Amino acid sequence: MKKIKKTNFILIILITITILSLLNSTLVTKQILSYTKLFIEKLFPSSFLFFTLSSLLIDYNAIQILSKLLKRNSSSFYVVMMSLISGFPSGSKYTKDLLDKHLITETTANSLIKYTHFPNPIFILGPVSLLFPSKTYNYKILFSLILSNLIIAIISRTKENNKITLPSSPTPSFSKALPRAITNSIKTIILIYGTSIFFFLISLFINQYLKLPLLEYVIINGIFDLTNGTFLTSLISNNTLRAIIIIFFFSIGGISVHMQTKSIISDTKINYKNFLLGRIYQTLISISIFLWIINI
Repeated sequence: MKKIKKTNFILIILITITILSLLNSTLVTKQILSYTKLFIEKLFPSSFLFFTLSSLLIDYNAIQILSKLLKRNSSSFYVVMMSLISGFPSGSKYTKDLLDKHLITETTANSLIKYTHFPNPIFILGPVSLLFPSKTYNYKILFSLILSNLIIAIISRTKENNKITLPSSPTPSFSKALPRAITNSIKTIILIYGTSIFFFLISLFINQYLKLPLLEYVIINGIFDLTNGTFLTSLISNNTLRAIIIIFFFSIGGISVHMQTKSIISDTKINYKNFLLGRIYQTLISISIFLWIINI
């Protein structure tokens, strides 16, 4: 019964979006093109680069070599560092990739998914910096988000067998590895783009037909699509409140990021509830850290 009700609810939403898209075709086309421009200019370059490089590094046994150099299992370290420089939802993608390659266990994967939700630092220190009179705010935002993940890691991470011998796979020819890495990267980016557009449209129609107060307007947009919501915080005059809302958007992830993550891990034994739990923890911890920093 619950499944039927859920299916009917989704059907009603889809029909509503279809009708509203037909009634507002000019607006929808204009906004999708505008969003696509933002996506291509701000998100695509770094995501494509790091997704592709990560696939190649895994194919050429970079983790095994790193583990030998450090004399310990470096799989989790690799996921954390690559997620840190790539931005979400790369944490779920890299975790899935290593699980598929049997370089981490299911237990480790379910732990990693909690604390590898990092924003792209280039995005925070670049485009988002235009929202503040000084980059000091951006450094504090980024520090709060990174430190909150590290705190969650200390609390929840599993103890890996540091003496484990990681399996090495035969290295493919570069002519095969590169096209495969590019294809996988493009598939993930299309998933990110498509889900982002879908939920962006929902927020667009909400804005079109509901006259919300300013704060609710910004938050609703950020919950459906954090990129759009982040730039809408420019409408808020208080810098501290603006920063807190941005931290909330980036730590909780937004509906589109959650859907992307669920899709990426759907064919694995990684439990989405662990990702959700991590986002709740990160939201509480990162906002607390930021409030502590600004009052020092």
